[in-house]
Amino acid sequence: MDDENVYYLYSRLDFHLPLENPRWHKHLHSRIWYRPNGLGFQTGARRLVLEDQVDIFWGTGHILPLGLPSKVRKVVTVHDLTWRLFPETMERTNYLMHLLFAERSICRADRVICFSECTARDLEKFLGVQRHKIQVLYPGVLPDYKPREREAAARYIANRFHVSENYICSVGTIEPRKNLSTLIKAVMVLHQRGGFSSQLLIAGGSGWKNSNIYATADKLGLSKDAVKFLGYVPEEDLPLLYSGARLFVFPSVYEGFGLPLIEAMACGAPVVASNVSSIPEVVGDAAVLVSPHRPEGFAEAIWRVMADENLRRRLIERGIQRARDFRYDVSARKVLRVLEDAAAEARLG
Repeated sequence: MDDENVYYLYSRLDFHLPLENPRWHKHLHSRIWYRPNGLGFQTGARRLVLEDQVDIFWGTGHILPLGLPSKVRKVVTVHDLTWRLFPETMERTNYLMHLLFAERSICRADRVICFSECTARDLEKFLGVQRHKIQVLYPGVLPDYKPREREAAARYIANRFHVSENYICSVGTIEPRKNLSTLIKAVMVLHQRGGFSSQLLIAGGSGWKNSNIYATADKLGLSKDAVKFLGYVPEEDLPLLYSGARLFVFPSVYEGFGLPLIEAMACGAPVVASNVSSIPEVVGDAAVLVSPHRPEGFAEAIWRVMADENLRRRLIERGIQRARDFRYDVSARKVLRVLEDAAAEARLG
């Protein structure tokens, strides 16, 4: 939508650029991106910025390179403040990288983009970022995330992943912050209660410190017929996974936004989620919210939504409507406005 400015996309590895436009350039270099065992991005980006005569540098993941010229305006996106609020849920090297570089980057940025008012408040409270520097910018859902016929979608997922057609699901990286052990314990409570026959499908790539998560089901005596980890699910299958689910459950203890919530609602899945951080802001009145620390609370909420058809229908309708508020064209225009404001400041000196 921007037909005026020129963009340079920096990457260590080659990637597909899905547009042909002379104003967009790929700049590939082996030292552009930082890695846990090397700081090439931190030390090598200054030369690239000078070479490309960049006016604004946008760090899309918490960190800005060291040594950027003072005349270059700096914008940084903050997805969440996990390293400040829940450091015990992070891999140590990732935590140290954020401790060394993220806070410094955020505090010296001219503009900070974040994905929720919750994160905006955290930036003010914990890092002292002035509110006028912060732009809350909700992400959007792609057009493929829309309701499909539930039984057909469930049948597809069952054949694709060799699972039951009767399932509830959760989506997210398998790591401590996602609080999946609590969800698995909730499933155990439901089985002990009797009358619960849905399989819990957990979709997501393997993160870190997750051996206890995988072991929880075994320790509780739950078979794969009760709980199954699907691993990474391709993007094209996710709308069908959500659409075929009888329920989507999101037990995370902390989120800067929580995109799977919007994806699930857009596909017509009723939602049960944690009542913490940005989650209530994201779902509004379109989900049942419970404490992330009580498996019994999740079990009761899951049971109630699955047993009460009127509640299910109400959550589905509200969820589809709520998801319509999150659109990438709106997000993109807000990003462009942030960049233009930063450029205007630069011109004013």
